[in-house]
Amino acid sequence: MKTLNPIAYAICLATLGTVTVSTAAVADATNNNPLETITVTASRTQSSISDVAATVWIIDNEQIAQEVSTGADLKNVLGRLIPGFDFGSEGRTNFAQNLRGRTALVMIDGVSLNSTRQISRQLESIDPFNVARVEVLSGATSIYGAGAAGGIINIITKKAASSELEIQALAGLASGFNNSEDLDKKLALSIAGGNNAITGRLAAAWSATGGAYNADGDLILPDITQTDTQFNDTLDIQGNVNVTIDEQQSLSFVAQHFNSEQGTEYGTYLGPNLAGILGYPEFIQIQKGLSLEEQPETERDFFNLQYHHRDVLGHELLAQVFHRTESLSFFPFPSIFRVTGSPFPGQSYPIFAASEQDTDITGAKLVLVKDTDTFRLSYGLDIDSESFTAKQHIFDLNAALASGGLAFEKVQTLQRYPNIDSDHLALFAQGEWQANQQWRLSAGFRYQQIDLQVGDFTGLLQQHLSASGLYPIAPQSIPGGETDYDEWLFNAGAVYKLDANQQLWANISQGFDLPDPAKFFGQGNYSGPFGEGPLLMDSVNIANNPLSGIKTDSLELGWRKAADNYHFQLSAYYSLSDKTTSFNRNTLAVVVNDDERRIMGIEGQLNVDLSQHFYTSVQAHWLRGEVKTDGNWSDLATEEASPVTASIRFGYADDNKGLELQLQSMSDYDDEQNNKLDGYTLAHLNGHYKLSVGQLNFGIQNLFDEDYETIWSQRAQILYSSLSAPALFTYGGQGTRLAISYQASF
Repeated sequence: MKTLNPIAYAICLATLGTVTVSTAAVADATNNNPLETITVTASRTQSSISDVAATVWIIDNEQIAQEVSTGADLKNVLGRLIPGFDFGSEGRTNFAQNLRGRTALVMIDGVSLNSTRQISRQLESIDPFNVARVEVLSGATSIYGAGAAGGIINIITKKAASSELEIQALAGLASGFNNSEDLDKKLALSIAGGNNAITGRLAAAWSATGGAYNADGDLILPDITQTDTQFNDTLDIQGNVNVTIDEQQSLSFVAQHFNSEQGTEYGTYLGPNLAGILGYPEFIQIQKGLSLEEQPETERDFFNLQYHHRDVLGHELLAQVFHRTESLSFFPFPSIFRVTGSPFPGQSYPIFAASEQDTDITGAKLVLVKDTDTFRLSYGLDIDSESFTAKQHIFDLNAALASGGLAFEKVQTLQRYPNIDSDHLALFAQGEWQANQQWRLSAGFRYQQIDLQVGDFTGLLQQHLSASGLYPIAPQSIPGGETDYDEWLFNAGAVYKLDANQQLWANISQGFDLPDPAKFFGQGNYSGPFGEGPLLMDSVNIANNPLSGIKTDSLELGWRKAADNYHFQLSAYYSLSDKTTSFNRNTLAVVVNDDERRIMGIEGQLNVDLSQHFYTSVQAHWLRGEVKTDGNWSDLATEEASPVTASIRFGYADDNKGLELQLQSMSDYDDEQNNKLDGYTLAHLNGHYKLSVGQLNFGIQNLFDEDYETIWSQRAQILYSSLSAPALFTYGGQGTRLAISYQASF
């Protein structure tokens, strides 16, 4: 593993040593001490950060707005502001954007956006205009169950601030000034208010992106793997109502419709007769002329009903019922099979296919809280039921050949993955004891049960050849079945208050992950010289290969302090999981290995108010990830490992204006297979100026026009290396872009 850009890393370490941070970052609106900021994520009930035996970050609306003013989307905003969170891609996916080197559980208002099918679009879920704040709990946690081995990112939506009528409006533009197609647009409007009994907010945010251009002014290659958001329209409509029933009871309801859909004329030209993916990558280039009726899209509907009662048999009660349905579609991707008698060289047989994957989930949560002067007990249950189906659209090969992969005519609709139904039940309890003025102790458990039902599945090539009339008999299916998982997860922590503004803490906690069953089951070897026949020889199925869950044990030590002009938080952690996952490079199927994985690291954030108006900030995350194979530890594979990162800010702010310069840096990383990630350092500038009515915001992203590749681009070239040449997966980072917006409240 290599180091950070030397200058950036040296500055970060020097600043860490002097303990300096920006106090404006997370301070509660009613309290000048940021350690007394209230979080609901850390313990599922309201707690001050100073009482939490864990690393907690609060990203407030002002911070989010500052980053968005440079043209950044939500996943890149969080990648800049959360020390342990990897930098984001500039496409649609947040695949392998890890928290402390492991997967993160992403939630909206306490409801998980993760699914049994692990598609990485959780952070393409809400427009930042509708985000009040983001609460982050770093490290493995047993409090919320599966999917949180690296921590939790809880997005809290905006609600009406009071009963008074308030209208908020925002309009913005962003461009790199390369040509007329290099323009992003945004409009957003909300209305909020009510009376003493009922308040509500209704909002709509629309954005339209143009092309994305690199530092050389060239259009960035479209992402045909996880897709991108060039020439894309996004609409986020959200409404909520809060009802005060009486002094003891309240009710709230949130509904959201989110849609993000591409509509581009540009595609990736693969050369005559697809020569670009058949050994001649020099033909791969961007061209106009894409003909595709259904382009990549994310569509999600979300409903969340919450009930709160302050006194039920001496307990505080919180109940929640939610429903989420989503449909995610992808771009046609060329897969190269081998079929006896194929006219292509080496009997290769290309198939262009695009998947459409649907998830439907309904669930409920119940929490009871018993408070005394020195003790708090929180306990309850989580239940949900999820259904997943996926289709694979096959496109006419002759049309694709004649157009070099630009014209797509749907000819078949097949099954992409086995149908997956899962039922989740969890019981949990968490106790907190204020032993004396200095010590606060906590401990808890979670019992997690998962019932998994997997449908029968026939190999994709076999489905296609059978539907094309090329088999004398129907192909055999890979059998499905049922299995279940029972996991006990425990946690314990302690906070020691050195004084009112300074604490030390330690915790141990367990996390649990279930690898993606859709990409694990349904893998089969069929008859024929190249496995293209109809007879099933062997397969990965529930009866013979039950999918193992992965448990992660985590240890953390931390220190935080707030003073009149600075605030910092620093923690060291170690996590160990009993198994690892990897990808089959030929099929991209998930493989579970009985190898331990350990990740150790240090993360910190420090800010200082240099004077009344000037401030500086630094954050850094150093980590090392290793896997134990045959008794020996080695570095994690590049496509899974998280690099060392750091960022530095210098800013000025007064009552009317502000200006901030940010540097963000990612280290190089290489593994023992000689795969590597090339690090980069970017500079961004943002500012604002208050007008007599409203505020003008502006920002410059990639201020010095750095030429770089995003972390996802580099990972994609490794993950898909056996499927095509790296040229097909090279997605450069965007060059310098200027963004300007106006917002006002009435």
